[in-house]
Amino acid sequence: MSQCRYRKGLIVHPGAIGDCLLALPLASFMKQTLGLDQIDWIGRMEYVEFYPGRSAIDRVRSMEAIPFHRFFQDNKSFEVEDGDSLIRSFCGYEQVVSFLGSENPNFEQNLLFTLHCSQSSHLVMLPIDDPAYSGPVGRFYLERIAAENEIELNDWQIPQPLVTPHSSDYQAGRLPLEKLGIHPDHPLALIHPGSGGIKKCWAVENFIQLARRLKDRGYKTIFLLGPVEQERFKENSLESIRKFPILSDLSLTEVLQILACSDGYVGNDSGISHMSACLGKPTLAIFGPTNPNKFAPTGSKVRILKVEAAAFQKPSQTLADKACEILLEIL
Repeated sequence: MSQCRYRKGLIVHPGAIGDCLLALPLASFMKQTLGLDQIDWIGRMEYVEFYPGRSAIDRVRSMEAIPFHRFFQDNKSFEVEDGDSLIRSFCGYEQVVSFLGSENPNFEQNLLFTLHCSQSSHLVMLPIDDPAYSGPVGRFYLERIAAENEIELNDWQIPQPLVTPHSSDYQAGRLPLEKLGIHPDHPLALIHPGSGGIKKCWAVENFIQLARRLKDRGYKTIFLLGPVEQERFKENSLESIRKFPILSDLSLTEVLQILACSDGYVGNDSGISHMSACLGKPTLAIFGPTNPNKFAPTGSKVRILKVEAAAFQKPSQTLADKACEILLEIL
């Protein structure tokens, strides 16, 4: 009796939290449309460690464990030998999507050569962003991989949610909330006023005012702060934030567990906003200089507040009230 062949795919992505989550629908597409049984992800572990078991990604591996620099050398001098670590790292993948090396012909040729050392493989090279594409970058990725495989994208829908917590995540998330005196049945909103880039951060005074409005509406409001925010914010802003419960210095998995127990979320164009959206949570993302038409978080309960550049980093009671109204509409 012949055995069914187990088909594997791979995504290589060097980006941060948000960029990786915008590419996550690819994994579902590769499984559902290309018929792959397993999807692995090679990236920065601190950004993707929570994927297996909660998303379409079955296994993650660290970029640092693989000598990717070898793929950038001139393809005329590139060599791999039997038992080479590169061959072992890429053995058995039928479909590979790489966001690394997309603008380097040597990288593409050397990676393809390595893949073919173990079996026939289809390689698709994708840029993290194509300036010529005006729509959502996630849609761009799907269109490209569909075209490369000569299949129709048609009306394929992104699964919702893209990330599903374990039952143990809810249990773990409730523990720090209980320490803050928050009952599981009490309506809970999370605010993350930070982002990887300061230019993408809405005025912190607006988040504080939003928190006051939510409190007036009966919501417990928790601020999620990282070390960057605690160093970046002025002391008077931190004093105002300390009037609300704060959770700080959490790992991404811990943030996911807190989000799983929340009723809604507000944040900037940041990786945590993308995580909230992928979890299917009511998510309000505040956009300033970046383009929400391309980079809005992926989720069925996402709303965007686009603020003009001149007003984005200025305190505004009007904008804070508007953000509160929008969030309350989706909670």
